[in-house]
Amino acid sequence: MKNLLSLIILAIFSLSISAQEIDFVNAPVNPIGFKQKKEHYKLKGDIYASEGKIFDRKGNLVYNFGTRYYYDNSGRITGNNYNDEFEYDYRGNIIRFKYPSGSEYNYQFNSKNLLTYEKNTYGDEKTYKYDSQNRVTEMVHKKKGVLNLTKYFSYEKAGNIIIVTTRTAYADGRPNYTSKVHYRNGYLVKEEVTSGIYEYVVETDSNGNKIKFYDANKEDPRVFESYNRYYSDINKPLKIELGYYIPGGLKTGNKKEAVYINGNHAKDIAISKGMKPNEKVIYDGLTETYYSVPDFIDTNHTLDTRVPVTTVLSKNLPYINYAYDGKFINYVHGYNRVKSREFSFIGPHMIDYRIDKSNGITYIIDDYKNIKYKEIKPMRVFTTDTSSIVYNRNLETENFYVVVKGKHIDYKKATFEYLENGDPVISIDNKPMYVLNGFAAARENKVFKGSLYNNELNTNKTSSTQVTNTSKTTSTTSSSSSSSGYQCIEGDCTNGWGKIKLPDSETESTFSNGALNGVTYISYSNGGSYHGEYNDNRRDGTGFYYWSSTGNTYIGQWKNGKQDGYGYVIDKYGNINSMGKYANGEFVKNLGTDYKSKKVSGNCMGDCSNGFGKYTYSNGDVYIGFFNNGYRAHIGTYYWKNNSSYTGAYSTNGKRNGYGKYTYVDTSVYKGIFIDDKIDGLGKMKYAKSGNVVNGVFNNNGAKVKDY
Repeated sequence: MKNLLSLIILAIFSLSISAQEIDFVNAPVNPIGFKQKKEHYKLKGDIYASEGKIFDRKGNLVYNFGTRYYYDNSGRITGNNYNDEFEYDYRGNIIRFKYPSGSEYNYQFNSKNLLTYEKNTYGDEKTYKYDSQNRVTEMVHKKKGVLNLTKYFSYEKAGNIIIVTTRTAYADGRPNYTSKVHYRNGYLVKEEVTSGIYEYVVETDSNGNKIKFYDANKEDPRVFESYNRYYSDINKPLKIELGYYIPGGLKTGNKKEAVYINGNHAKDIAISKGMKPNEKVIYDGLTETYYSVPDFIDTNHTLDTRVPVTTVLSKNLPYINYAYDGKFINYVHGYNRVKSREFSFIGPHMIDYRIDKSNGITYIIDDYKNIKYKEIKPMRVFTTDTSSIVYNRNLETENFYVVVKGKHIDYKKATFEYLENGDPVISIDNKPMYVLNGFAAARENKVFKGSLYNNELNTNKTSSTQVTNTSKTTSTTSSSSSSSGYQCIEGDCTNGWGKIKLPDSETESTFSNGALNGVTYISYSNGGSYHGEYNDNRRDGTGFYYWSSTGNTYIGQWKNGKQDGYGYVIDKYGNINSMGKYANGEFVKNLGTDYKSKKVSGNCMGDCSNGFGKYTYSNGDVYIGFFNNGYRAHIGTYYWKNNSSYTGAYSTNGKRNGYGKYTYVDTSVYKGIFIDDKIDGLGKMKYAKSGNVVNGVFNNNGAKVKDY
């Protein structure tokens, strides 16, 4: 429990890294190192997908024709499904990119984040120089240390056209080569080269991103089309069809399956085998929707076939379990393509451990055995820790089960002993292997994360002797000394209202069976704080988390200790940011575009229908928060004209239901439970006049009606 209570969440609201300087408009031929951002592909706006590339809301490239990239909260790539290696400088530039085969690319940048040098294992070296306007003026190319050529760049401007003259000087005595290339808004529109003069037409969408490119002087030119999708398109009508295309834009050849959205070939859509005979499963990552196309038989169709995609399997789920006729497929972003996978059951839950190349991710289907009858079951990421050690505990029988990388450990070879904090260390063939972290606070039939053994037995006293496990239902023994891991300094810290003291925090809460359950108020020694709902020692429900390091406060929904559901962030200046939905600790859906752009419609600024907005009522009251079908919903703040206010949970009928903070006209503050728009339940009241702080059960008048 100590480990669970003293954990301080790291702020996830740091700025996204996009260090390399990019300016296609004024410096269209500047070199780029490793492309990982939307800007590197000349894309703007809230782009979701373009030509098979998918970007997250921060503009990070997350998928590129089979390669999926994983990022940390600062926007740095932590790896991909090909086990490539990435190294960054302190400014956020990728300075080394290495394939598992051993070949690699190295990059260097100047103080202005302009690429000055690149080298690969094939012996190619390029050195760049720039002018005062940050435009490349010279490129020197060497092969295996020997000069190959030098390119010199000069610039002139004609209206909104940038003309780049390139002179190439070859080291082997070949004649120098000169070309002129014209760019408008970063796009190629004209070339003057030895073979002739060529002009091109570039068509762009409302965001300025290219959608068509073709030769202006040909009667029947080959048209290169790009289909761009945006996060702001999520709620727009979609006509989805399954059909075919011929790769390369050719008119003849072998046809391949394709999805068309409103008549456009959408290369970001996943097409997979379904569970039923001749079924196709279609996944649209933008709307997180899975579709079923029944009886799609290739021999029955031609290149011009377009089959409507209308049957929805699930919405708002990037991962699902799809079962039919006693069999199932687990889909991740619409695909089931993995090199290896292991399935196990731990209690009623299914653990799905997948290795995509060497990148291991553990998924869980909660309560699987109790919902086996459901055709579609949600699946979520449990951990991206490649060691993948998970366990659960049965309190009634005092049994526990351990799964490592999707497989149960060999219990016949397993022994264990306890650390001083109550965590068991599991040994296989008498070799310590795994630690079941937070074991003392683990609750019935929930799944918890363990870790690899790291010499803990040599630095901690054990609280029980080693016991040999003889069956799969491993029996544990109770510690002879306290394993609670905290000091109860006030009240009832077992089944009631109490206060506990830890080295780095002080917590007041309602307790059940020694665990934090109900309303909880935590003050951390670093100045951070949390107040809100808890369930089995984890933030779960509605809660307010304040980071002293940044001054940010997250107000919103939590699940299993992580931000999950609706919420928003207020910075230290009072600005509201990151308004939308969270999943497993990550910001996944932006609902504040209209609010941030200050879009006004009547009394609303933002989206007061099904988004985030500010609504000013005719009596002067103001509500800022989420809406559902025009009602206040999920999380928000209501300001009364008399200067009282409420911030917290709302049900979808517009009423306060759940945990919230209410500030009275006299500045007294109640933090606790509301039911049907009224204070009604557990909470903490600080009275302004007396300064007294009272815990208990309160009624709508702010009076404590009983102790907990």
